[in-house]
Amino acid sequence: MTLMVCLFGVLAASWAVPRAVRRDWRRWWMSEIWHFTALLRGRGVKRRHVAARIRHHSTAALRDAWRLRVATPGSRRLLLAMSKPQFCLGTIAFGLAMIVLASHSLAITRAMLAPDYPDARQLVLISETGLLPGERYPVDPALLEYWKARCQTLTTLAGYTWNKPGTAWVTPNFFEVLGARPRRFLLHSIHEWRRATGEEPLGLVGRLKPGVNFADAQTELRDLAARFRHYQRPYPPRDALVIPLVGRIRQPLFAYAGVCSVTTLILLFGALIGMRADLRRIGRIRRNYWAYYCAKAVTLPLGLALFIWEFSRATSFTVTGGATFVAEPFFVWLVILASGAIVWWCLADQRGRCRACVRTLQYPVRIGSLGAVLFDHAGTELVCCEGHGSLYVPAVSSDYVQRGGWTALDSSDVHSEPVPR
Repeated sequence: MTLMVCLFGVLAASWAVPRAVRRDWRRWWMSEIWHFTALLRGRGVKRRHVAARIRHHSTAALRDAWRLRVATPGSRRLLLAMSKPQFCLGTIAFGLAMIVLASHSLAITRAMLAPDYPDARQLVLISETGLLPGERYPVDPALLEYWKARCQTLTTLAGYTWNKPGTAWVTPNFFEVLGARPRRFLLHSIHEWRRATGEEPLGLVGRLKPGVNFADAQTELRDLAARFRHYQRPYPPRDALVIPLVGRIRQPLFAYAGVCSVTTLILLFGALIGMRADLRRIGRIRRNYWAYYCAKAVTLPLGLALFIWEFSRATSFTVTGGATFVAEPFFVWLVILASGAIVWWCLADQRGRCRACVRTLQYPVRIGSLGAVLFDHAGTELVCCEGHGSLYVPAVSSDYVQRGGWTALDSSDVHSEPVPR
């Protein structure tokens, strides 16, 4: 079975080989695998060892097919284009454009920045808290009517609830409280509005009277709820919670923008250190080199933030306005890991580029010996295809090992210090 799978793999890989040598290449590798398999079986080698050697030969065939494909003129031109900084920045710009198009011009981001409600700062979300911190519960319809009849700090109250497909059930005065008929509420897309039945618990939205703050409204609602529970025993011990609607929907905006901003600042601080090192070593700043680095440092965290807001569940809320488990705190760790990956890739990509033309360095050559302690240390040397210089990367970082560095081979960067050999 392993032999048949490997032969099919070689057959599929042959289509990557240039047409002029495809037939001979396919015949040679399939014959090689057949002959090697028969030789091992004739020697009585165990079946699992035969399968391992066949897989090794098949992997070599795939590498050979890729080498022949890359060696073609068209592939070489493509790889040359991919090594340019314009290709990397263009790919990032394309990704940002796709995010904007797929998110309908950043609909959720615009909803967080500018809520489409008249006097949106006067709107509040009302729910009930439990004994445990962070618990939020919807309000019973009977308590809603009790608050509406006796509350003096709010102009009016309205109830709502929704389901995941996008159907919402609201009380009759819901749109009067908001002052609009939105397509999204609490960043949740609503496709159909229906009238609430008056039986299920509801999340509440209210509008403060002029001159009233959130604390006053919360105190009054808690007093009224205590009176209501006094006559409606048994009733679970809960307190009213009043939070601003605008502040709640903007919380993911500030939280994840802060993480991405810290990522950008870390990368820009690294650029500042690098530019100071340039001034100290060669007396000038490599502008193209650091401009490319700063462009990555700004656009990649921006793309991560937009992707989080528009396509992840970081902006998902419960009916009461609380954050879901996916949004907090689980998703925060994923964002921190993604930010760390951005920092790592930016630094690694920048190190492997030419200091003069900012192209990706090519033709890695391993030199030295891994067992060397004092002399002939192991490392990798890469060169610029345009002949501007070479980069030496030591295999081990230590005080007694030769440090890596850039060696200029072109007059455009003659002031850089060569690495002592």
